[in-house]
Amino acid sequence: MTVSSFFRSVLGKSSKSVSDDPVTASSRACLPVKESSYISQEQSDENFNQFLFAGSQSQPLTVPQKLVVSVVRDSLAKKEHRLNAVPRLPTIIPKLLRSLRDPDSSVRDYVAIVNKDPVMSAAVMKLANSVYFNHTGSYMGDMERAIVKLGIGGLRSVLSAAVMQPIIQRESPYFSQTGQRLWLHSLNTAVACEIIGQSRRMERFKAYLLGLVHDVGKITLFSELCKQYKLNGDPSPGPQAFIPPLKQYAAQLSCTIAKDWQMPEEICIALQEQIDIKPGKNVSGYGQLLYQSNIVCEAFAYTPRNKLNELQFLLTDFTLPKNLLSKLEEVGKQI
Repeated sequence: MTVSSFFRSVLGKSSKSVSDDPVTASSRACLPVKESSYISQEQSDENFNQFLFAGSQSQPLTVPQKLVVSVVRDSLAKKEHRLNAVPRLPTIIPKLLRSLRDPDSSVRDYVAIVNKDPVMSAAVMKLANSVYFNHTGSYMGDMERAIVKLGIGGLRSVLSAAVMQPIIQRESPYFSQTGQRLWLHSLNTAVACEIIGQSRRMERFKAYLLGLVHDVGKITLFSELCKQYKLNGDPSPGPQAFIPPLKQYAAQLSCTIAKDWQMPEEICIALQEQIDIKPGKNVSGYGQLLYQSNIVCEAFAYTPRNKLNELQFLLTDFTLPKNLLSKLEEVGKQI
């Protein structure tokens, strides 16, 4: 099963045109981008890239590295290669999606299906026991209890995150911590989009999904660059071998992959808007949602935990829910 088939199925009725849903009127609004007085988008991106690669781009790209970037860029411009660059989904997914849409399916049906794939069941259990999804804090030791606790809506979010985890958190011969950091950032951004989106009466799951997939271009490009540098025998490409191409191509690639996956139009538009987003530019409600969520979650990632209170200035500037930072702190526990 392909990723595009999974997301079309898991979205179900929520993939309808946004114009059919009065709740999402704010998502269609044309809104001016406001820059925070606390930190600029450019500075936030720079700090986050240094966090991802444990350093700055202090050296220029070498000629061989420029050739690698060119090869990877050209190959990812071809749809067939892009689709092959993304791992395929677990074989249990089609059966589980059918059960989720079947009103006669029971919790035991879901349990039986998920337990057939040890990797998927482990991922679902780990996420279900995270503080964010398990608000009571009591450990859920079996799948049936976890699914009952999550409910269909929660299971859909956890399932989507579990499916995206191997796509985002991929092994790398260089900067081994980057995949894990991008994975946690993606989860944080998904939660931030969901919480902020709810406060603006946007569709909850669509907002969550937007945050979850927004950096898929970044991790795909990073993964493909790693493969090519290794093939070329580059023993230790520095941050400069990754940061400039990610800055230049990752946002567009995320949008292109979302279109390959046939994501809802609002998500594709919001991702497209991030390519050249700047203060004063008008964007959609989802575009503004992602812009603000991403900056907050980038800052959350690189800010020392004893200074997180400083990020309240960001929340005030963007008029965001006051409990957002505490919710983000929950996401990383037991993940």
